[in-house]
Amino acid sequence: MGAKWLKGIIILAIVSLVWTLFTAPKRSTAMGEDIQNALTSAGSNAEVKMSGNVATLTGVAQTDAEMANAKSIAENTECSTCNDSKKFFFAKQKKWHKVKNNMSLKAVADQSPYTFNAVKDADGNVLLDGFVRNEEEREAVLAQANALFPNKVTDRTVRIAPGSPNAGWGNVLSQNIDDLNSLDTGSFSMKDKSSVITGTTSSTDIRDSIAARASGLSNYDGGSKITVPATQTLGTCQKKLDDVKVGKKINFETNKADIKGAQSFDLLNSLATVAKECSAFRINVQGHTDSDGSADYNQRLSEARANTVVAYLTQNGIARERMQAIGLGEVKPIGDNATREGKALNRRIEFVVTQSK
Repeated sequence: MGAKWLKGIIILAIVSLVWTLFTAPKRSTAMGEDIQNALTSAGSNAEVKMSGNVATLTGVAQTDAEMANAKSIAENTECSTCNDSKKFFFAKQKKWHKVKNNMSLKAVADQSPYTFNAVKDADGNVLLDGFVRNEEEREAVLAQANALFPNKVTDRTVRIAPGSPNAGWGNVLSQNIDDLNSLDTGSFSMKDKSSVITGTTSSTDIRDSIAARASGLSNYDGGSKITVPATQTLGTCQKKLDDVKVGKKINFETNKADIKGAQSFDLLNSLATVAKECSAFRINVQGHTDSDGSADYNQRLSEARANTVVAYLTQNGIARERMQAIGLGEVKPIGDNATREGKALNRRIEFVVTQSK
């Protein structure tokens, strides 16, 4: 009985081997057709040639990623006709092939000049255009830009390209994106070993710090052209504050530092608006009194009133570090303390614009 079973198994194996050898060319052709169809459907220009169970890919890929993707498609393609027969288990195998990738990578000439440009408009929209050296650098640039300008970035053509930009290309690019974020409007342009950033800002500190970084770039010809609008000059800002105050004054409760009257608050709100427009400068808030009472008392009162004004302006959007409260008491009268009218003139708050540093 055992001998008969053994004989049957041997006969089945021989028949299976003969069947495999007989159908192998047909199965190989079918496998090749399935792989080619899968590659074409995926948009690959790779071509496949079957030799037994080996699928050899040829053609020209634009990138390493495209080449790797073609091989992956070929490896994962299943034979569509390999389950036609149910007689032999091996006929049901759908992926029995090997893939040999003989594709070549398209030769790309070095990009020259090697450039990168970015523009930021008044609404904060940023347009990027230029070259980076690898995918990691491209991802870093886009991630940084999208973090600083959420939903405002347009990647026009940030492309990977071989070339010879100056050392530290990615670091300089990152610094320029950071500095562009500090500007109201602006742009930067990088070309081989040069980098220039231009734009506008309301702060002389920002202008000066960007200029220092641009001129200090290692291995680069760096430069900047950052302007502070004319409305931000010290003289024009002082005039604006003075003009707002014409015919008006900030009143206080008698012998107190409490601001009194709707007109006083209206004036302070107008002064806050001007102070915001002149954000490049500091403001000394000076308190003055008449000569009634002792000099020490008047000094303390004038200082308290100046601090009250600074506190109000801070609550209305003016950075505290931009202001200094100064009490001058009765030492700088502008009217005659012997008259009621003169004393009223001497009780005042003055605003003096100064440089930011």
